[in-house]
Amino acid sequence: MQDFAFVDETLDINLTQSYYLSIQISLNGLSFCILDPVREKYIAFENINFPKDLIFEDLLNYIEDYLNKHELLIHSFKATKLIWETNKNTLIPNSYFKTENLKIYFEFNQKLDDLDEIHYNELKYVDAYSVYIVPNQIANIFAKRFEKIQFYNQQIPFIEHSLLKHHSEAKKILVNVNTDFIDLCITQNGKLLLYNNFHYKNEMDMIYFILYIFDQFELDTQQTELILSGLIDPKSNSYSKLKGFINHLKFEKLPEEFSYSYTFKKIPSYNFSNLFTLHLCE
Repeated sequence: MQDFAFVDETLDINLTQSYYLSIQISLNGLSFCILDPVREKYIAFENINFPKDLIFEDLLNYIEDYLNKHELLIHSFKATKLIWETNKNTLIPNSYFKTENLKIYFEFNQKLDDLDEIHYNELKYVDAYSVYIVPNQIANIFAKRFEKIQFYNQQIPFIEHSLLKHHSEAKKILVNVNTDFIDLCITQNGKLLLYNNFHYKNEMDMIYFILYIFDQFELDTQQTELILSGLIDPKSNSYSKLKGFINHLKFEKLPEEFSYSYTFKKIPSYNFSNLFTLHLCE
């Protein structure tokens, strides 16, 4: 994904304290968008890729310098939400959830590093909590810069939006493609039948995991709808090969609750589906 920055001419730098800021960040890059809640319109949208081969300490300095010098991000906002993109997450049913047991829950199927902070959010449309990590140094940089910032994992807007928008008697598979892993869920009648994520090294790995889920749930590749979002391009080999196996491929649409600056049209909206649906998460 290339670097870009789009700002609608209606953005008023003197009104940032009335705007909502949503940020999405990984070890590879950062993107953000700004919502004017009065008009329910997104009016700024930016993406940057971090320099490659930076050691972690240098990356932290790079991020902090970017925040401190950015002409928009130096201002205060009414609310700020941040997605830390990582497959180090898990879902815990409400009936088993206890905050004092978070570390035990998480380490059941994930590795917890010394500087990982455990965070959690309750899902509105699932009887479960999302439990995930944010590196302590990353969390500190953003907590220092943005008062009362709220942290999220990408599985939260991905699952919430999938359940809110895809009501159907037929099962649907939704896949969000990240740099080296995919988030995947199956929905039916507004219910979550499956959520999982899979690490991949190449496009054939990714396709294998998707077809594996089709097979495990006995879903017809010629009838079942697969809805894609994230870092996938209809001109890519990944998409072409998926098309060879699966008949009904669609790309995720942005939330209809909002309008979007005309300046955003140069970028496929489905690439940043989680970012633009984050504001709908509590």
